[in-house]
Amino acid sequence: MVHHSNSNQTYASHPKLPNPIGFQPSTLQKYSKSEKSTRHSDKDDQAALKMRRAWDVALAPAKSIPMSLFMMYMSGNSLQIFSVMITATMLFMQPIKAIMSAQETFSRFESTGSKKQETDLTLPKLSFIGLQLIVILLGVYRVNSMGLLPNTTSDWLSFIKPKEILEFAAQ
Repeated sequence: MVHHSNSNQTYASHPKLPNPIGFQPSTLQKYSKSEKSTRHSDKDDQAALKMRRAWDVALAPAKSIPMSLFMMYMSGNSLQIFSVMITATMLFMQPIKAIMSAQETFSRFESTGSKKQETDLTLPKLSFIGLQLIVILLGVYRVNSMGLLPNTTSDWLSFIKPKEILEFAAQ
């Protein structure tokens, strides 16, 4: 009877034993600490990971656009306190706050060190700001559909009579 002193040994640690069929060695088992190339590749991997995380943050407002559209649809076009508050907070205040704190949001992804290792976050920042501006444009459309946006001459000049609506759609 064979007794193994260390029962935690894996198949990959014994060069004589082949891996079982269908076995996929993990990254830690593929490369031991002695086989790692240099710290330079680790820094490249870290920079790529930071850039990927920065893009995740930059594209996060795109995930909120469908929810904003759904909330716009559910609150209706009538002028009520609920629809005004939803429009004010979700479609104006939150995007403006996010744009104002964009530099702070992306500061955790900036690399410190040599210029060669520095990651360029210009594109993620611009896409983040662009998506926030799209949300603000949805808010402008929403305010216009509720009738709160002054877009006729009679809204600006008091001596011009407002347009008289001759027909109303049945609701």
